[in-house]
Amino acid sequence: MDEKRMAMMQIFGQLLPLLVFIIVDSICNNIKVSIISAILFAVGQLSFYYTKTGKFDWFVLVDVALIAALGAISIISKNEMFFKVKPAIIEGATVVFMLVMFFLPDSILLNYFGRMMPKGITLNPAAIGLMKTMLLWMCAYIVVHIGAILYTAFFCSRRMWAIVSGPGFYLLFIPIMIGLLIKRAKIRKVSRANPSITKTTVSR
Repeated sequence: MDEKRMAMMQIFGQLLPLLVFIIVDSICNNIKVSIISAILFAVGQLSFYYTKTGKFDWFVLVDVALIAALGAISIISKNEMFFKVKPAIIEGATVVFMLVMFFLPDSILLNYFGRMMPKGITLNPAAIGLMKTMLLWMCAYIVVHIGAILYTAFFCSRRMWAIVSGPGFYLLFIPIMIGLLIKRAKIRKVSRANPSITKTTVSR
């Protein structure tokens, strides 16, 4: 399975335990059963990922570990808040990672993002500035979403929290995504205008 497809599966996979939680909670209205169902589903996801790739991805492992650990603490303490803050913890770690990338030297970022470019295309160093701007926008958006998660966790219903924590992230992300696509188009223009961008022709 190619890397892009697995990345999409990981992103979509973040929603599924929450959806399981919503469905089970709407049926039985029992927080303990709902959390256990989400934990079991997350473990099943991890097994499926391993079956498909033959390895354990660290991000998937951390996500499942948090679901299991915080879910167990919520059940034992009879306080669902531990389970509810899990998405905020994951996103908080993501913000830290993005900020680290933002402050890294341009040469390291050039090498990192360069590996994501299509084969035969070299990333223009001038594009790094735009990419750092994109990282800051993403950080700001995620911080806002973390605030929304925590607010709904403490002051709203479980269903509202689950919607905001999962699908809400992607629905609200649409305007940000449009902005990122515009910036990406600018990056491509800069890359094409700079003669340092080289394309290699692969002979068949």
